[in-house]
Amino acid sequence: MAFFSRDYEVFLLLAAPNAIPLWDAAQWTPFAASLDGLMAQAGARGKAAVRSHQYNPKGKPIPFGRLGWDAKSHAKWTHTPATTQARFMSLEAWAPTWTVCEKDDQAPDVFLALANESLLGLAGKPLQFSQRLVCAIATDMGPEAAATLRQALAQLAARQDTVVFAHTRRQWGRASSYGGFTGAIQDMLIGGLFRQDDPHARPLDDTAFQDVWSKLDIHHA
Repeated sequence: MAFFSRDYEVFLLLAAPNAIPLWDAAQWTPFAASLDGLMAQAGARGKAAVRSHQYNPKGKPIPFGRLGWDAKSHAKWTHTPATTQARFMSLEAWAPTWTVCEKDDQAPDVFLALANESLLGLAGKPLQFSQRLVCAIATDMGPEAAATLRQALAQLAARQDTVVFAHTRRQWGRASSYGGFTGAIQDMLIGGLFRQDDPHARPLDDTAFQDVWSKLDIHHA
């Protein structure tokens, strides 16, 4: 099986404009705990890894060193009331780490990507949502694993008064006529979700998205 041809259940959450950020430690800690079992299951191939892009008030990247999926690592990058010198832009989590995936020539078991909408070149504009979150789990992890992820995300969607909570099924990437693949799940968050550069300038209906998504009920997902 080619790296890109693994099948996934993919979930999308667009948080309400006034939602508490998921990078807030009080929000992230229970959400991460709800995924600990999945990350442990994926650990059969290797440990998970996290990378976060954040900036200080002068616009310089903040180094966090190596981050894993554990309480010590979460505490390094999440924000608390004492956090005044960091601006969160984005986060990725791979299980197992991207280096293991490359070595195995197999896409990750679990993937998560989170972005702060206000830092995506839209400062000062009215926002329809404040955060975008893409989570994917390989279908060969089994239906129970997918159900666990879906339930964790449904609970998060309710807490964040999510304006869009949706699901699609697709492969990690799409074969390219030039060899390799393009349109990977890891690229969806920034360049692969919406048809237009500014998703806040039009309604968030089916025609706003590049992929076909099925809307999920937040309270009965």
